[in-house]
This record gives sequence, structure tokens and C-alpha cells, in this order.
Amino acid sequence: MCNVQSNNYMSILSKNSITVTTATAAIILLFVITGVIPYGYHQQNHLRFTAEAGGGGPCIDYETSENTIAINCNASFLDVVQTINDPQILEEQEEEEENGQYILNANLEVADGVTFAMTSNEDGLQYLKIAGANGIIVHGRIEISGITITSWDTETDSPVSQTETGSVPRAFINLRGSEGGFIEDSEVAYLGYQEFGRRGFDLIGDGPSHDVEIRDSKFHHMWFAFYSNGAYNITVNGNEYYNNIMYALDPHTGTYNMNITNNWLHHNPRGVICSLDCYNILIEGNLVEHNTDSGIFFSRNMHDSIARNNHVYNSSNGITVAESPNNQIYNNTIEGANSQGIRLFNPELPDDGLTENNLIYNNTIISSQNGIVATRSHNNIVQNNSFSDIESSEYGLSGDSSMTMRGQHFDNALISQENSEIDSHVEIVDSGIIEVIEGETDEDDDNNDGGEEKGEGDLYNTDNEPYSRTLGDGDSITVNSS
Repeated sequence: MCNVQSNNYMSILSKNSITVTTATAAIILLFVITGVIPYGYHQQNHLRFTAEAGGGGPCIDYETSENTIAINCNASFLDVVQTINDPQILEEQEEEEENGQYILNANLEVADGVTFAMTSNEDGLQYLKIAGANGIIVHGRIEISGITITSWDTETDSPVSQTETGSVPRAFINLRGSEGGFIEDSEVAYLGYQEFGRRGFDLIGDGPSHDVEIRDSKFHHMWFAFYSNGAYNITVNGNEYYNNIMYALDPHTGTYNMNITNNWLHHNPRGVICSLDCYNILIEGNLVEHNTDSGIFFSRNMHDSIARNNHVYNSSNGITVAESPNNQIYNNTIEGANSQGIRLFNPELPDDGLTENNLIYNNTIISSQNGIVATRSHNNIVQNNSFSDIESSEYGLSGDSSMTMRGQHFDNALISQENSEIDSHVEIVDSGIIEVIEGETDEDDDNNDGGEEKGEGDLYNTDNEPYSRTLGDGDSITVNSS
């Protein structure tokens, strides 16, 4: 921890940063011994000091012009409390039922190469309420354990709510090239607004943050509950993300080597979205439910990543892959998707990558509008997926898509092409003997079950030779394993 000189006679007379040097301390001690300064004077006047770092500069310093408490050596929140003796900057709420609660009216900035700890065990800190648009800015290492951090409105004595557009300035946490650290057993809420770097919990600025763990904590009512740029070696495990306004988890722009595991993500616009050149991302064992858009979203050249063993329930799309190649999606259960269970998608003019060469296997899709849908995407492999209670098509293609089905059991599975004048192509391989029944969908029939049998089907042994079919607009086939 910080090299705080704890003798009470080492003090300064105001909140301005006046550092007491070792020589000055010796003189003051001499004055006390000789009686020039009466013993007990320091107690009567409640003076405070600026803590000195081992290198000679101030360890904990308040910078008036920036309204910032600067942490310049290893320190804890208790060190800050003992150093900053001004309730206009940092106020402890003294009511008995609010013990360990503080209102911070300034920024708190942790210097590069420095570790700053905010814990309930060591500091007695329970709840940090950050007033105004102030924030915690970390260049070094942060350790947060067992506490609550929110924005705070001192007039209403409550956290600051946010609009749908993020227009209300409020507190934030920004890791700016942070060198490790963790958040554990804590609650972080009501932070962030639309300004870049102040959107809630951001890992952005001054280089990539790395080696950060977030575990067993709650994040809610954030503008962004997590956003990163170029971060790496990140672990997000066992947390709850809910009622966040824009995003729950949004690793972005080259983030890599990140594990998102065993979290409960619910009642957000999206659960997890990894976007723009992210890679080696593992999304595993999460319960993702009641999110209005996609539960899990691979976006804009996210590649060489995995989503497995997740349960995605009640979202528009269960898992979406857009402009993203070479990923694996397997052993997931997707239930109650209002549109597509798994969506493989490219826009008309993709500019960040192509959705191709993805492997989709051993997934279970239940009680959804559609199963697996490909739109303007190519050369993706689907294998051994299972479907039940699908309202429209088990497989849908459009816009010159191609899909290879491998090692698949078919149970009256409808494969259809709709709403596209450009043909698509399907190939079935290594799936034993299949019966294929030609049929067309009737878009004008509100009671249409997705396809209508047109005579008896033909048999094909896909172990000997792939079955290939080009589908035009409105074409469909129904496939059964024989």
C-alpha cells in the first residue's frame, strides 16, 4: 500500500496539495519536542495531509483544476479516506444504517503501474456513490471486491436514471490501458452515458487493457455494461447482467483471448455482441434470456471464436452470425426465438467480412419461428442439429445463399427459399438415406405449415453421393431420414 506518513503532526492546512517532505517532518517533530508547537495542537485543529509516495511525490493528491483525486502509488480506498479530509470532495455518510457509504464528488484516477484496491474487507467500504459526471479512471491496476458502485443524485438521494438516448451525464468507470485487476462479488449499476469512454464500464483509451477478471458480480441499468477496444486476456465469469440500456457485453474492435462464461444475461437489448475484428472469444455456459434482439451476436469479422453450451431463450434471434467467418457454434439450446433460432447473415454490401465457413452443430432449437436461416451467406456447414415445434422452416435460405448439411437426421424438415428472386443452393452429405418430397410454400395461406407435400418422395443415399438442390423463390423441399 501507499507509503503514508501517519504521524498526526504531519499535516497541511487545506485541501490543496502541499507535500510534507521528510526534512520538514523532522523540523516539525523538533518543534513538538521543544515545545514550539504545543502537544495536541494537531488534534484540536483536525488538520489533514497529502500522502507521500516513496519516490518523493504525493501518493494521493487532490488536483483542484481537474477535480481529480490522483493515486500515484499502491494504495487502498482507506488511504484515500484518511488523506482527503474534505466532505466537498469525499463524504462519508455517518448514519448508522449507512456505515461504509461514501459520496465521491470528484474523479478518481489511478496512475500507470499502480495498484488501487477498493474492498469491503480491508477498507470497510460498502457503497461508493459517485456524484455528477465524475468517474474512476484506471491506467494501472484496479481491485474491486464486495462493494456497490453507482452514480448518485445528491438532491434526490438516489442513483441517476438514464434516457433511451443516453443524454444524461453521469458517473462512469474507464480502464485506459489498464494493467490487470478484477471486479468480484460486487454490484455496478446506473453508470454511463453516450460520451465515448464514459458509457458505463469501458476498456478503452491509452492502449489495450488486459488481464482483467470480472466475476460473481451484478451489472444493471448501465448505458454500456461492458465495452472494450483491443483488450485481451479478459475473463467474464458468473455475473448477472440485466436491464442495461444499450448493451450488456460488447467486446469490440480487435478484442481477443476473452472468455465469457457462466453468466446470466437477461432483459437487455442484446446479451453478448462481439463486433469488428474480435477473435478467440469463448462464449460458454451462459443463460441468455428475455433479450429483445439477439441473445448472442457474432458481428463484423468476428472469427475463430466459439459459442457452446449456452441456453438462449425468448429473443428475436437466438444466435446471429453477420459478416463473420470460421466460427463454431455447438451444443447450444435455443428456445422461443421469435424470428430465427440461428441466423447466418450478410448485408447486401458487406464491408467487414463474410459469413462463411462457419460450423454449426449439435444445437437444439425449440419452439421457434424458424430454425437455421441463411441470408446471402455461403459455404457454412450445419451438422446434427435437432428441431422441435418450429412454426415455419427448419432451414431457410435466401439471396444466393449456400448451405451444406452433414451428418444430419431429418424428421419432416422443411427447407425453403422465400422472399428472394435469387436462387440458393443446399447440399446434403453423409446423412444416410433420405426421402425428399418436392413442395411449394403458399405465402397467401395464413394457416400454412411451411410446406405442402407434392406426391411421394424420392430416395437418395447421401453416404454414396451428395444430394444437391437449387431453390428458386418460393421453392421448398421436405426431407425425412429413411
